[in-house]
Amino acid sequence: MQITLISKELSQTRSDLSAVEAYPFGELVDIIKDVGFECSRCTRCCTRDYNDHVFLLENDVERIEMVDSSKITPAPYFDYCDNKGNFYVQGYALTYKDDGTCAFLGEDDLCAIYTQRPAICSIYPYMLNREPNSRGKLLWRYVAGLNEHGYYHCEMTEKDAMQIAKDVLEYETGFLQHRIDFLTTLLSYFRENKLKPSQRQYERQMKKYNSGKEIVVNVYHCGQFHTHHLAYKN
Repeated sequence: MQITLISKELSQTRSDLSAVEAYPFGELVDIIKDVGFECSRCTRCCTRDYNDHVFLLENDVERIEMVDSSKITPAPYFDYCDNKGNFYVQGYALTYKDDGTCAFLGEDDLCAIYTQRPAICSIYPYMLNREPNSRGKLLWRYVAGLNEHGYYHCEMTEKDAMQIAKDVLEYETGFLQHRIDFLTTLLSYFRENKLKPSQRQYERQMKKYNSGKEIVVNVYHCGQFHTHHLAYKN
C-alpha cells in the first residue's frame, strides 16, 4: 500500500463532497416526502446488529463528552496502518452495551440523550451514501433500511421535509469534510514523520488485535491525532 492511495482517496472524497453540494435539493425533499418515515420505537436502529456503529462528528463528540465521555470509543474499521504497526482512524463512535444495544438506550427503550443525540441519529433513516449496485457502479442511496422498521408513507408537510433535507445535507457534507480533513492531516503526518501505509502491517496488527493483544490506534479529532491503546473485547 503506497501513500499515493491516500492521495487518491482524498481526491475521490473531494469529488463526493462536490456531488453532495450539487445534489438537487428539491429532489431530496420529494424523496423524503414520498418515504414519509415515522419512528415506531422498535429500537432496531439502536443496535450493533442492525447499524454496526454510530459515527460521531466532532460536534457530536463535544456534546457527548459533556454527558459521559466513557460512552465514546475509536470508530471501528481502522482506515490505515503505518509501517511501524500503528493504526489511524478518522474519528469516534458510540459504545454499545454487552447486549449490543446503544449505550444511551434506556430500559424504557427511549434515548437517554434524545435532545443531544448524534447528528446521524437525528436524520436517520435518510442518507446520501454512495454504494455500489450489483454491477459495481456507485449510486446514491437515499434511505437506510427501507421498509425494515418504522412506519412509511406517513403524511409530512413541505416545511418538515425541507428541514429534514437541510439536516441531511448538513450531515453528509460535514461527514465528507471531516473525512477530507482526516486524510489531509494523515498525509502531512506521514510525510513529516517519514511513515508510509502498510497493508502487511495492517493485517499483522489486526491478527494481534483479534487475538486479544493491545494495539495502538490514533484517532483524528479537532485537527490532530489522539493515541489510544485498545484490546479486543468479545
